[in-house]
This record gives sequence, C-alpha cells and structure tokens, in this order.
Amino acid sequence: MSLSVTQYDGQVYVGGIGGVDRVRGHGRSSRVISVDSRVRSVSVHGGVIYTLVYNIIDSDWSVRVYDSKYQLMQSWRHNEDGHRINQLVVRKDSVLVPDRDSKTITEYSLTGEVEGRIPCPVLRDDYTWLCTMSSCRDAVIVSCDDMVSCIDVSTGDCVWSTVNLEKPRAVCCDDADRVYVAVGGYSDTI
Repeated sequence: MSLSVTQYDGQVYVGGIGGVDRVRGHGRSSRVISVDSRVRSVSVHGGVIYTLVYNIIDSDWSVRVYDSKYQLMQSWRHNEDGHRINQLVVRKDSVLVPDRDSKTITEYSLTGEVEGRIPCPVLRDDYTWLCTMSSCRDAVIVSCDDMVSCIDVSTGDCVWSTVNLEKPRAVCCDDADRVYVAVGGYSDTI
C-alpha cells in the first residue's frame, strides 16, 4: 500500500507499509529502506532521504534520515499523538512537520533540532499535506480538510487560501510554482 511518493534526480521513491521502494519502471520496484512501521511521507533533499514514520503499535511518529546508500544516518521523535495522515516537507535547511494538536508546524534543522514552531491555525482533523514552492522559499502550501492555503513560514500568516475545491487531499508544486491538488472524490474542479 503506497502512502507517499517523491521524485529526485530521475528516481521515484514510494513510501508505504514496511519501508521505501525505488520504482524502476513498468511496475517494477525494489525495497531500498525497510522499517517495522509505516512510512507516511518521503522526501529527498540533496541526495538525502527524509522519511516520516508512524509506528502503529506505539502510536509514535519519528523522522528518519537515510544517506544515498539507504543507510540510516539519524532519527528523531516528532511529538504528535494519534493515527493521522501526515506529511513532512524539506525546504532550504529545515524539515517541516505539522502538529494539528498545537496548530503549529514544527521546524527542525536537517539534523533534528527544533528550530521553531510556526503558527498554522488552518491545521485540523485528519488529512494534512505540505509542499514548498521553489521560488518562494519562505512559503509552504498546506492542504487540510476542505482548504488549501499558502503559509508564510517566517510569520505563520496566511498569504492566500481557497475552499473552492471538493475534498482536497494531497498537494505538490512544480518548478514553475504551480500548485497541484489531488481531490478525493468526484469533482468537476481540478
């Protein structure tokens, strides 16, 4: 079962139950990272693989970081309770992970030190997806429930927001800073 996907340097990585697979094309893939949990999110930055792992037995979230040879380099715990759908995103020199309970996005250094908490009042309920825009490094796009918003990371202010989509689920941004939204359910709006 696939839970997240990312692309880096011509390679496609899929996070899911039991680890991360590298897709080799035409339905072929190989497991490159094995975990005893669920990889809810995978992101590659500078050749380093960042994963957000949910351990269902302990209800525990952790960020695990792997080198280009798929060896664990470091890990740290992310404090959020509950079995919710969650995603991390890597931007510049930090890792961002939403925390719906405190309505903040926790900003970690690339080595796991907490650098700050960004107020994000739009966070709520179960579905939260993030992406970053390449030209606007101080912004993060947040999809949560029925809303897609652009949040200024330095202040936590909402730059723009839309609720005109039916059941937005996942978001991603391309190199031209276009925002793509996957909708869950039938919708005439893309």
